[in-house]
Amino acid sequence: MSVYLLALNGMIATSLTLPLEMLNAARHMHRATRQKEKVPRLYIVGESLEPVTTTGGLKLLPDCEYRDLPQADIIFIPSFWRNPAPLPNQWPTISTWIKAQHAGGARLCATGTGVFLLAGTGLLDGKPATTHWFYLELLNKMFPETLLKRNHLITQAGRVYCAGSVNSIADLTIHLIESLFGQGISARVEQQFSPEIRRRYSDLFYSFESSAPHPDEAVVLVQQWLHEHQQRQISMIEVADLFSMSQRTLNRRFREATGMTPTEWLTRLRVESARDLLNSTNLEIGDIALRCGFTDPGYFNRVFRKHMETTPGQYRISVRGKLFSP
Repeated sequence: MSVYLLALNGMIATSLTLPLEMLNAARHMHRATRQKEKVPRLYIVGESLEPVTTTGGLKLLPDCEYRDLPQADIIFIPSFWRNPAPLPNQWPTISTWIKAQHAGGARLCATGTGVFLLAGTGLLDGKPATTHWFYLELLNKMFPETLLKRNHLITQAGRVYCAGSVNSIADLTIHLIESLFGQGISARVEQQFSPEIRRRYSDLFYSFESSAPHPDEAVVLVQQWLHEHQQRQISMIEVADLFSMSQRTLNRRFREATGMTPTEWLTRLRVESARDLLNSTNLEIGDIALRCGFTDPGYFNRVFRKHMETTPGQYRISVRGKLFSP
């Protein structure tokens, strides 16, 4: 698996170096677990092997030229300083390469004004897009075929992602790390890279496919019910009866729609709720466990640690340790 970070003159360095550092952290954490799965290889890709000058004067040395590369799995397109109007026509051969890589299966992730370069390929026609807030109207004027989402910091249409800012590309990178390495490693990377100012990807993004991540309406209704009743003790046999299904049918349809059983999905939902309460309240950990449907604080501690690779207490310290106080 290969991840290409496209480096071009005039780019904002952090729009590329931040996801690079986050992905490298995930790679090292994965290796430390001694798992056999291969980790993605990261390449800084340029027009040539000459150093790329960023807006802050930092020079990046590409690992390779884009022409020499095989099919990528993920490509990051950086943001640029000042007026992005010339970007769509500035690198025509790179635009052609981006289209070919997408056709071959690559996921494309454009940050800020880099969305203009992506839009110039035509891959955003009829699809949602966002960019830096200052250039939203310019993007709408230059590319009226896009479905501009002014109120969303991240958009997704299949394998095409737009992030409105460097902070948003950090959120998107966490989401990608979870898909590559799993929730445990993504949580550890999140804790390392300023978790106290992050919001979950699901709270930020606009998905073109649907407001729900799958088309099974019955399963969506079950998910909504579980969300509303997560504090109580839940029997999946009773849930299946409530929605006029056998437990076997419920499990099968739920797994087909979400990749998880209803019990696994509910546990993950409860852990996410616990994270929010640990971050935003001073409730005792035992009280948080009860509010999230865990009657046994010891069991809550074990489940939280399994999902987050840290205890609830350690997580609270990590997310609050950088907050300023008067």
